[in-house]
Amino acid sequence: MRESEKEALLKKVVTELVSEEAIPIVMYLRGKTRISEFILAEELELEIHRTRFLLYKLLEHNVVSFIRKKDKLKGWYICYWDLNEEMIPQLAHKIKKEKIDKLKERLEREENNQFYLCRNACARMDFDRAMEFNFKCPECGEIMNQQDNTRTIDFLKQRIRELETEK
Repeated sequence: MRESEKEALLKKVVTELVSEEAIPIVMYLRGKTRISEFILAEELELEIHRTRFLLYKLLEHNVVSFIRKKDKLKGWYICYWDLNEEMIPQLAHKIKKEKIDKLKERLEREENNQFYLCRNACARMDFDRAMEFNFKCPECGEIMNQQDNTRTIDFLKQRIRELETEK
């Protein structure tokens, strides 16, 4: 994998798992070892609390790791952070698999149920739920009609194929 592809994958994974706001942190940590959270905050001009919040979010997904050391002068513990760049391909694979699984669940639900919708598209519900409301929209009171979800099913199938064939 080329360097530009690695960087693009890293940014994509971090954005999906945490947020775009965490990208500067991982890009700063890239290629460095044991960076103090205080240095990170200062270099990136972020508040220390925000920096820690983002680092802990990244830690939840194993994108970063840290060691804690006691400052001999002040007696405080300081965390030194490292980027776990080798985890990024596995995390990307996990994200893709979860997306495919959710799309397959939704596809199954779409294929195995009838859905009802009022002409104002206020609410969409399956047969049992629509029956509870006597096929009247709970929002506007209009009659709910069966929706043709063929296009939704086709879209879900296409999206699953795209994700499955994607690198």
